[in-house]
Amino acid sequence: MDLLPSKEFLNVLNAGCGSGEMNILLAQNKTWNVTGIDVDEESILLSQKLKKENNLDNLNIIKSSIEDHIPLEKYDIIVSNDVLEHIEDDREAINKLSLLLKKDGVLCVSVPSLNFLFGYHDVMLGHYRRYNKKNLKKILSLYFDIEKCRYFGGILIPVALLYSKIIKKPYPISKRNEKSVISKVLKRLLNFEKYLSLPLGTSLIAMGKLK
Repeated sequence: MDLLPSKEFLNVLNAGCGSGEMNILLAQNKTWNVTGIDVDEESILLSQKLKKENNLDNLNIIKSSIEDHIPLEKYDIIVSNDVLEHIEDDREAINKLSLLLKKDGVLCVSVPSLNFLFGYHDVMLGHYRRYNKKNLKKILSLYFDIEKCRYFGGILIPVALLYSKIIKKPYPISKRNEKSVISKVLKRLLNFEKYLSLPLGTSLIAMGKLK
């Protein structure tokens, strides 16, 4: 959210909104008109539930793929978190995102990173690939001027290696443990990465403006 423009009255798309947490963050700016799209029916239902719980009139939820989405007007901002790795032809998806943006519109994406981490987690979630700075910049730069591209989640690399490559089990994530000491320490360490960019990480975040 800190990377996104702070202007009011913007048209915003969350492309691949999942269960909707990012929708809520975006729609907290009441002047923004936010649209969340996803192809998964269960994700749409969860997103609609969150919208209702938070009483957000400026949030629209639509069941659609990126490729099939046809908006009434183009967007000022497009956010797409952990989506491109699920799409076989990611270049075509990025091209479509560029066509959905207004002139000088902003794209902010995050993707899983580092090929050596590809394992159980990626297979179970249907990932086609993981990225590195070089190949993410290369494909985004076809349509965007890249303003930021950095790794994050560096402290999670040992966890990803252990669970996805060695013991081959889902990551140990549970909302029931959010208040545990381990969760609190982990959250503080991850928050520290906002201010210190590490040379490697489990994810990449990139932001660019439409050429």
